[in-house]
Amino acid sequence: SSRQVFGFCSLPPSSSGDAPLPPSIMAASISVRPDGVGIITMNNAPVNSLSQALVNSFKQEFPKLVNDPKVKAIVVTGANGFFCGGAEITEFGMIMAAGPDAFKDSSPVAPLSEMMDMIDASPKTVVAAINGQALGGGLEVALACHYRVSVPNTVVGFPEVSLGLLPGAQGTQRLPRVAPIQPAMQMILLGKPVPIPEAAKMGIVDVVAKGDAMAEAVATALGKPPNPISKRPVPFQNRLMAGMGAMDQGELMAANQAPGMVAPAAICNCLRAACSTMTFEEGKAVEAREFTKLVFGVQSAALRHLFFSERLAQKVPGVSAAPAPLKKVGILGAGLMGGGIAMCFAEKGIPVVIKDAKQEWLDDGMKKITALWQGQAQRGRMTEAKFKQLMGLVTPSLRYEDFGDVDMVIEAVPEIMDLKKQVFLDLDKHMRPDALICTNTSGLNIDDIAAVLKDPSRCMGCHFFSPANVMQLLENIRTKEASERTLATGMAMGKLIGKKAVMVGNCDGFVGNRMVAPYAGEAKMLFEEGADIDLIDEAATEFGMAMGPMALGDLVGQELFWKQRKAAGDMLKQTKTYTGPYELTDWMCELGRFGQKTPDPKIKATGRGIFIHRGKDKIVDPEVNAKMAEIRKAKGVTPRKISKEEIIERLFFPLINEGFKILEEGFVAKPSDIDIVYIFGYGFPPAKGGPMFWAENYVGFPKILERLKVYNAEAKKRYTTNKAYLPIDYFEPSKLLEACAAKQGMKVPPGASLIEVVLRQHRKGGSSPGPFSKL
Repeated sequence: SSRQVFGFCSLPPSSSGDAPLPPSIMAASISVRPDGVGIITMNNAPVNSLSQALVNSFKQEFPKLVNDPKVKAIVVTGANGFFCGGAEITEFGMIMAAGPDAFKDSSPVAPLSEMMDMIDASPKTVVAAINGQALGGGLEVALACHYRVSVPNTVVGFPEVSLGLLPGAQGTQRLPRVAPIQPAMQMILLGKPVPIPEAAKMGIVDVVAKGDAMAEAVATALGKPPNPISKRPVPFQNRLMAGMGAMDQGELMAANQAPGMVAPAAICNCLRAACSTMTFEEGKAVEAREFTKLVFGVQSAALRHLFFSERLAQKVPGVSAAPAPLKKVGILGAGLMGGGIAMCFAEKGIPVVIKDAKQEWLDDGMKKITALWQGQAQRGRMTEAKFKQLMGLVTPSLRYEDFGDVDMVIEAVPEIMDLKKQVFLDLDKHMRPDALICTNTSGLNIDDIAAVLKDPSRCMGCHFFSPANVMQLLENIRTKEASERTLATGMAMGKLIGKKAVMVGNCDGFVGNRMVAPYAGEAKMLFEEGADIDLIDEAATEFGMAMGPMALGDLVGQELFWKQRKAAGDMLKQTKTYTGPYELTDWMCELGRFGQKTPDPKIKATGRGIFIHRGKDKIVDPEVNAKMAEIRKAKGVTPRKISKEEIIERLFFPLINEGFKILEEGFVAKPSDIDIVYIFGYGFPPAKGGPMFWAENYVGFPKILERLKVYNAEAKKRYTTNKAYLPIDYFEPSKLLEACAAKQGMKVPPGASLIEVVLRQHRKGGSSPGPFSKL
C-alpha cells in the first residue's frame, strides 16, 4: 500500500460533515447474526487505518446497530486479518495545513474522540474482537468498547511517543482505569507493543480466545452487561502510586532513555489527570490540550519527517528495474567489517561464503562471529538450536572458486586501492557474469575500482558502518556505470537485512564521511584553540549526539585518514574527507594509539587514543593535553575560553554547509536522505530530524549563513597569516544555502521543505557533476 499507517489520531471532518460516503474500501460495514449480535467491521486495507473516510463511515454505521431493536449486542472487529493499525499518517498534512488556530475550540483528534464516545455510550454491550494488531488509535477503539477479546498471537500498543506524540483519543484516560499504572505508563512512554498474554495480565484484554476471537467475542457480548471504561473509577492503587510520584519517576526514566524529548512529560501530565480527582471529561480535555501542543510542535514535526524520510529513501530516482534475487552471498575479507556483514545475511537466513587470504585470518574472523552469537545465546537472546543454525549458514573459505554460485559478493578488504583492484580482477574471473560485485570502501573512488571489471555495470558501493551487525545505516553508492538492476538489488539487499539504505553519489567520502570531516576537523581545531576535550564532547552530547566527536574518533579509529594520506604519499594532503589539523592525529598514530582498538598493557588500558580506555570507563590521556600544549607553542597559539554555543556552531554549521554542497553538486537526491544518513549512521538526535531539517526548522538559514561568514573570515585570516595552517573551505558558504537563506520564510507546499523547493530550481539546469543533478 502507498499509504503509511501509524497509530495515533484521525482528522477533523471535511466541510461535507457526515454526508453519505460513496462506496469505498475505506469504510465500516455492518451485519446482524441470527443470534442478534451486530457486527461492525473496519475495512481499510492493509491494516484498517483510521482514515477520515473510515471514521466518518463508522460514525454513520454504528448508530444503526444501536438503534436496531433486533440487535442485542455489538462486536467491533477488523478486516484483512488486522483489528486496526491506527491513523493514516499521510492525511496528517491536512491537520498541519489547517494550523493550530483551526483547533482553538476543538482538537485535531475530536472526530476520533467522538467515535470513542459513541462506542462507550452504547446502551448495548460492545465487545472488541481483536483478530490482529491493535495499535495507537486502534487500541483506543478497543478500549472504547466495554470488553476486549483477543487471539493470543498478536500485540496491542501505543507507539505514538516515537513520533513525539501521545495517545490523543482518550487512550491516556482509559488505560489507567483498567491496568496498573506502572506497566500502563511504561507501555505509553516506551511505545513498545505488548504481547496479548501480557496485556491480559495487565487487564487490557478480558478474554484470550483459544480459537476464533469472534466466537468468544459473541459469547461475551451476549453474556455480559454494558460496562464502559469511562464510568469505571481509577483503581485506588493507581491513585496511590500517582500520589507517591509514579509519574515523576516515569519522567525521569524517559529523560534518561530519551534526553530532550518533550512528549514524555506531556504523557505523564495526562496520566496524572487520569489518576487525580478530575472527571473523565476533564481528563479528556487535558489530553486534548497536550496532544494539540505536541502535534504542532517542532519536535513531533521532526520525528514525522524522519518517519516519512525512511520510506522516501527507498525510492531512488531513475531506478525502476526489478532487483536480482539474493539466495546466497559472498563476503571477501573476514575482518571485523566482513564478519559483521556476514552475520547480517546469516541472521536473515541467507547462506554466506566468507573468504580471506590466510587461514589464520579466516580462523580469527570465524572465532569473532562465533563469540558474538555465543554471547547472545548465553544471554538468552537466542536458543542453542538457533546458534547452530546460524553457524551452519556461514561457510569459511580460502578459495575464490567458492564464490562461483553466489548472487553477490561484498568486498571488505583493507582500504588500499591497488589491493581492491586486484581482488576485483580475481572476483571477475571466478563469479557468474550476472552476479553483483560490491565494495564496502568508506572513501576510495569506486568508479576507479569498477573500471578493472569486464562489466563495470555490475558494481556499486555498499558502505556498511562498524560494527556492521549492529549499525543500521547502509550507504549505497551509485557509480557511473552501475545498471538499474545493480542499484535496485543494492537497495533491496539493504531492506532484506534490515538496514536503513540510502542511495548516494560517488563523491569524496560519499555523504557521511564527507560531512563528518569538518565536524571532526573543527573538534580538533577547537581543542587547539583552548577548548577542553571533555567540554567539546559534553557540548555535543548535550545537543543530543550519541557521543562527542572526540569519543567518536577513538571509536572508529584515529588512523583511517592517516593511513590514506600515507598511502597517497602526501601527509599534508587535503581532501573532502581528511581535514587538518594533522599534528595531534599523526603523533598518536605514529605511536600506534588509534583509540579503542589499540590496548596499551603498560598502563593497563584496553584502548588508547585521545582517551585512555579501561573497559567502559575513559579519561582524557594526559599526554594528549601535553602534546597539544607543545603544538600550541609551536604554532604561536594562545589558548582562550570557548563557549558551548560556539562549539555547537563550529561543529554543526560546516557539516550542514557541506550537506548543502553535496545537494548542490547532485551527489544525493534529497535533503531527507542526508538526515537519514546522519541519524542512523552518526548518532544525530532523531528529535531534531537530522542536520538539514534542524537547519531549516530549528536554526534558520540566515543565522547559519551569517555565522559561517564570520568563521570563514577567521579561518582565512589564520591560514593566510600562519604557514602552520592548511587552507580549509568548509566555512565557504554553499550557493544553495545562500539561495535558501534569501527565501527563508517563503511558503512551501504542505510536506515539502524550502531546501527541496530551492533545489528543484537549482537543478533545472542540470550542470552539476553528480548523478542526481538533473532530477
